[in-house]
Amino acid sequence: MNLYISKFSLFIYGGLMHMRQHLFILFFVGALYAQNSSFNSFDVVIYPEYYFEGIMAEVDAEVKENKFPLTLRMNIPTSSDSVFFVSGASSNDANVKTLSILKEDKTSFIEVNIEESKFRLFIFYDLIKNKDKRSGSFVLKLNHSIDDAHLIVQEPLVAENFTFSEKNFESFQDQHSLNFRRIHLNNYKANTSKPISFEYINPSGNISINLLQTRLSNDESINIPPQVSSSINPPIRHKLPLWQPLMILGVVSMLVGWMFSVQLKREKAGIKTDRRSERFCTHCGKPVQSENKFCANCGGKL
Repeated sequence: MNLYISKFSLFIYGGLMHMRQHLFILFFVGALYAQNSSFNSFDVVIYPEYYFEGIMAEVDAEVKENKFPLTLRMNIPTSSDSVFFVSGASSNDANVKTLSILKEDKTSFIEVNIEESKFRLFIFYDLIKNKDKRSGSFVLKLNHSIDDAHLIVQEPLVAENFTFSEKNFESFQDQHSLNFRRIHLNNYKANTSKPISFEYINPSGNISINLLQTRLSNDESINIPPQVSSSINPPIRHKLPLWQPLMILGVVSMLVGWMFSVQLKREKAGIKTDRRSERFCTHCGKPVQSENKFCANCGGKL
C-alpha cells in the first residue's frame, strides 16, 4: 500500500513539475511579446459623417518610455487629404502640425518621429457615396507591434441599417448616447494588415453634429458641448491659405505693369528720335528728306 502511495506521489509531483515548465514557457513568451510592443495603448476611432461629409479617423496612442526615439510609419487611406499630428497629453501643451502624405506603390502613408509618450493623429478621407448608401473602410498597418490595440467605429446619428464587417465586437455608448462598435487586436504584429469596413443608409443627407446640436438644444438638462476627444477639439481641415495666391497674383501684376511701362517709354523715345531726324521745308512746311537740297512740294531751296 505504501508503495502505491509513493508511486502516486511521484506521479503528482512529476505532473506539477511538468505544468510548472509549461507555465514558465508561457510566461517567457508573454514577456517576450510585451518587450517587442512599442505602445502601452493604441486606439483608432473612426467617425463617419460626424463633423463633415467624409470620415475622420483619430489615433490615440501612448508610447512606452524605453522605446524612444520612435519613428512611426503608418498606412492611411489613399483618399486622405489631410493628416494632423498632435503631441502632448493635454490641450494646454499640445503641439499640432500637418504631416505630409507620402506615396509608394499606390499606397499612402505618413512618417513621423515621436518624441513624447502620448500623441494623436487625425486623418481625413473620403466616404464612398451612392445616393443614400454610404460605405467606408480603414486598414490598420504600421511598423511596430502592439500588445493590445482597439479599432472603434462610431455609428452616425444619421445612419439607418448600419452594418459592421466584424462579428466579434463590443458595443458601448458615450455621454451623448452615440453608439460605438469596438474590436480588440491582441498581439498585433508589425507590418501586418487588419482591415475593417462598414456601410449604412443616410436618407437625410445630414451629418451627426447637426443632429446632435439640435438634440442638445431641445434638451435643457444637457449642457455638454459635443466633442470628439475629452482633451482637445478636432483640428480644422487643411486648406490652402488665400494670401498665397493673392500675393503671387500681386507680384505678377507688378511685373506685367513694369514691363508695360518700360515698353511704353521705349516707344516714346523712338518716336522722339524719329521726329528729331525729320526735316521740314522752310517755305511750305512739308517734310523733306535730309539729303534733299530742294523741296519736292514747292521747289524751294533748302
